Amino acid sequence: MQDTILMMAIPLFLGLIGLEVWVDRRRGSGHYRFNDAFGSLSLGIVSRSSQLVVFSLGGVVIDRLLPEVRLIPWSSSSGFTWVVAFVGYDFLYYWTHRMGHTLNFFWAGHAIHHQSEDYNLTTALRQTSTGFMTWIFGLPLLALGIPLEVYLTCGALNLIYQFWVHTQHIDKLGWMESVMVTPSNHRVHHGQNPQYLDKNHGGVFIVWDRLFGTFQPELDEVEIIYGATVPVRALNPLWANVQVWAGLARDAWRTRSWWDKCRIWFMPTGWRPADMAANYPLGQCDLQHFQKYDPAVDVRTRSYGMFQLALAVPLLVYFLLHFKGLGYPLVVLGFVMITLPLVTTAWLLEGRRQRWEWIRLLVSWIGFALAWPILASGSVMVFGGYLVLNSVVYWVLLSRSRGETGGVRVDCIEG
Repeated sequence: MQDTILMMAIPLFLGLIGLEVWVDRRRGSGHYRFNDAFGSLSLGIVSRSSQLVVFSLGGVVIDRLLPEVRLIPWSSSSGFTWVVAFVGYDFLYYWTHRMGHTLNFFWAGHAIHHQSEDYNLTTALRQTSTGFMTWIFGLPLLALGIPLEVYLTCGALNLIYQFWVHTQHIDKLGWMESVMVTPSNHRVHHGQNPQYLDKNHGGVFIVWDRLFGTFQPELDEVEIIYGATVPVRALNPLWANVQVWAGLARDAWRTRSWWDKCRIWFMPTGWRPADMAANYPLGQCDLQHFQKYDPAVDVRTRSYGMFQLALAVPLLVYFLLHFKGLGYPLVVLGFVMITLPLVTTAWLLEGRRQRWEWIRLLVSWIGFALAWPILASGSVMVFGGYLVLNSVVYWVLLSRSRGETGGVRVDCIEG
């Protein structure tokens, strides 16, 4: 049920993004930049496809252990069950989300969602592929006996609700600001201003923030600066997913203190060993002169990026619809064929040479040829057709253009 709901939501999401882009252009608001939107959408695509590839410890616990400890039998046909599950899920989501801003380990998985330096509907789709342990926060509701299908459906509905609040085109909404998560109070959550950091963690109901002291209204006198305090400075969806993990691992490896090597993962977000902070200081963003990360991109490269996004979405949908009939090696192959084009295209948008893209195409053709004997006819047509179309578009748009796409502007002032 969860997968069905999310699949049905994909055209709704894309349609609303298109509408917001149109409104943004009409108003001249400038809330959309292609580079940032490409990064957000590619992360959403990679996140959804990676869930089919990565081993899930949470799935094992839920399938094998929870049926033995459920305390109360709940009927999935009861409206009361659904109300308890929906409200309970959002309460647990609040604490999951709050922990994602509190401890280094959980922040490493959640930071991806905050790396966007714009705030629009594509930001909502900027999801992590490395939230390995967030499932533990849902165990109390499942242990209570809420049916798994009810729990998962409420999770999908919670996620869908959160989509529409990622916009700057809707002002404050009166009484809703006191009860529900709205565009205004969620804009606060995405701000890196000191006044706004680590506030408004609710998914559907803002009352949890009001009850537990994390609520902050949007202030007219404080313009929100969106993004993470340590910017990612890249469009590559794989690097965006591992940036914080890599920083933690690097500090854990370099620090001389064995105690710090162990505790860094579970310390408050942003904590670093003293010797690391002294020897390897991080650049500080001057919010008074903040510049967004925005590589200069020519029209051909931007068109190629739009083409890759346009192909990745139907390829992902096909993958989601048919993965159960594929063996694990083919599932991995499908994930690679969806992810790699987004990575190499991101490199093009960042200004790297084209050789990585034609190498990727060559490797994809070799992989497709090797997998051909075990692919179903439908998969042969889908993946083969994709490679043919990709190769033609690459030749038309990029093969005769320069190897560089342009310079890169920095996104913060280092001190």
